[in-house]
Amino acid sequence: MELGFLNAVYAAGGPCACAYLDTSRDTESSERAMVLRRRQICAALTEQGADAATVDAVAAVAGSDRGIAGRHGQAIVAHSGQVVLTEELPQPPERDQATFTALPDLMPLAVQYAPDIRYVAATVHSLPDPQRELPDVLEVAFQAGTWPSSAVAPGDCHRATGSAVGWSSGARHAAERIVELAGRNDAETIVLSGITWAREVLADQLSSRWRRRLVATSGDGYPPRPGRALMEDTLAEVFQGQLRTADRARLDLFLSRRTSGHGAVEGLPDVVAALRRSHVAALLLNDPVHFPAQLQVDAGAAPSDLPEAAREPYGALSFHAGPAHAAVIRAAVRTGAELVVVPQHELALADGVGALLRYAGPQRTALFARPAHR
Repeated sequence: MELGFLNAVYAAGGPCACAYLDTSRDTESSERAMVLRRRQICAALTEQGADAATVDAVAAVAGSDRGIAGRHGQAIVAHSGQVVLTEELPQPPERDQATFTALPDLMPLAVQYAPDIRYVAATVHSLPDPQRELPDVLEVAFQAGTWPSSAVAPGDCHRATGSAVGWSSGARHAAERIVELAGRNDAETIVLSGITWAREVLADQLSSRWRRRLVATSGDGYPPRPGRALMEDTLAEVFQGQLRTADRARLDLFLSRRTSGHGAVEGLPDVVAALRRSHVAALLLNDPVHFPAQLQVDAGAAPSDLPEAAREPYGALSFHAGPAHAAVIRAAVRTGAELVVVPQHELALADGVGALLRYAGPQRTALFARPAHR
């Protein structure tokens, strides 16, 4: 998956207030609990030395996602009294966190957004006429999204209707609109559910290209819960353990290169060394992420004998001192690396991290490394 959406955080500089909190709306007492969570987050930031304006900025958006039903969370980053990033989390954090630091840890946010698969979900249901025993009108609800972030940040839900009698005509019109939406959003797949016979007629109207990318299921998921994706539970089942096409290719290439001993590394020391030189094309992480406890990445860079201003032509990325999670994700973002999150049971990596390098030959000197993106 691409990490460019995190660039704004690092461009803002530091120090930053970084907060992860549970903003679920799944109980009657959720609103009262949210008031307490907000107060605790702000108190923690104040104790760590955050300025009042930045604390107020965090407080203003914490729990503002009242339109989203069910369990979810929120990630907030603020700097100098301004919120520079706020994202909804498909799953709430295990515990609320708030830090005021020069190096915000965006790893939990990035990992929750994997595998980042673009799709169109469509379901066929009936609009019954109370005067008739059989449904008179069929409706197709369809929505584009990127899984799993769209679970709590859905796009517009579109609808197309047609008579149940002679449904092939209505299905053709609906299929044209679905295909147009899929192409516009660069979707990898169409997930189709609903009334079986009507769904099958609709599938037959799709072009051969999209029939090859079609996943048909027996679920429905209509209507969606407020603020949640259409067919959310069905999508969770369909995409469980999946990677988007480009990331699957990166993983296969990593495995091939690891066997040959060139162009792939694993283990935190080797990955950090490659990130410093902007050599990493894709960062691979095991899910769940468990780097060695309390491990800190130092602030060194290579070649170490050059002043900071002279390092950029060598492709050397300075590392801010801090927890490994925070340092590694910052380096990946700043050097334009992709992120591939791999279940540990599928591929166990040393220290839970690996890297597909931008080249496949023996390691080059820093002189020939690709310049860092700044």
